[in-house]
Amino acid sequence: MNKLERVRAALTGDEVDRPPFSFWYHFGLQHLPGRRHAEAEIDFFRAYDLDFLKVMSDYPYPVPPGLEVIETDDDWKRVEPRDGRDSCWSEQLAALSIINDEIGGEAMFIETIFSPWTVARKMSRSGGLDQAVKKYPEVLLGAMAAISESLAAYAKEAISRGASGIFFSAGAASADVMSVEEYRIWGAPFDFKVLEAVRDAPFNVLHVHGKCIHFDEVINHPAQAVNWSHFLTPPSLSDGKSRWGKTVLGGINEATASHVSPPEIAAQVENAITEAGERGLIITPGCSIPTDTSVRNMSAVKAALDRRRR
Repeated sequence: MNKLERVRAALTGDEVDRPPFSFWYHFGLQHLPGRRHAEAEIDFFRAYDLDFLKVMSDYPYPVPPGLEVIETDDDWKRVEPRDGRDSCWSEQLAALSIINDEIGGEAMFIETIFSPWTVARKMSRSGGLDQAVKKYPEVLLGAMAAISESLAAYAKEAISRGASGIFFSAGAASADVMSVEEYRIWGAPFDFKVLEAVRDAPFNVLHVHGKCIHFDEVINHPAQAVNWSHFLTPPSLSDGKSRWGKTVLGGINEATASHVSPPEIAAQVENAITEAGERGLIITPGCSIPTDTSVRNMSAVKAALDRRRR
C-alpha cells in the first residue's frame, strides 16, 4: 500500500499492510513566515517517512486592534468573526498551500486547530476567562460564538488549500478545565460548530486534550478518528475504540517518548496493535511529543511497523 491507501483503509476499518503512523511536536516557528514553517514540516515528514502529516500551526489568533490582552466585558464585545481568508491567517494558509504542492499527491496532511475555549484563554489575562464566566457570561458566550465562527471559516479555507481535514484539539473537555455540565455550555457547542463546518472532509481527527477527559461527551462530535492521551487518562485504547466505534489514533506514550529507548518505543507499538487490533488503528502519540525526543526513538516507530508489513 502507498501512504494514501494505507490511511484511507485505516479510516474505514479495512485491512492494511501495516497500521499507518505519524507523530508531531511544536516547532516554535510562529514568529517566522509561512514558507519557513512549511519547509520545516515537509522536512520532518520526509525525515521520518510519515504516513500523514499533522501540521503544527501555532500562529496566534489575534486580539482586537489596540489591545494586548482581553480584560473587560467591553474588550470581549470587540471580538468579531473573521473571514477564512482574513490576513490574520495569511502565513499559515501560505504554509498549507506550499505543503500541498510538495506532498499533497503522496500523503494526506491535516491542519491543527485549537478549540474556541483554548483560543479565548490565550487571548485573555491569566484567570480572566474564569472571571468572565462568572461576571458577564452572556458577553463571553457572544465572543465564543464569534471565535468558533472564525475557526470554522478558517477550517473550510484550510480544506480548500489541500488539507484532508483538521486535527481539532478540544481543550475544554477535561475535568482539569471544567465539569461535564460546564463543558456542555462552554465547550461542546463551539467545538461541534468547527468540526461540523468540515464534516465532509475525509480525515478529521478529534483530539480530546487533558488528563481527566470527558470522553463520553465528545463521542458524537463529527470526526473520522479520535485521539487522546490514553496512557495518562481513561479510557484505555481498546475501551476508547469500542466506545468511539470508529478509528483511533494512539499507541505511543508522549510523556515518556524523550527518555525511553528505541526498543521500548517498539514495544509500545506492538502493545497497541495487540490491544486495539490492526484495523481502525493509526499509531501516533496521545499528544505532542517533546521536541528533544531523539531521532532514534522517532525512527523506531516506523521500523517496528515495517517488521509487521505484509
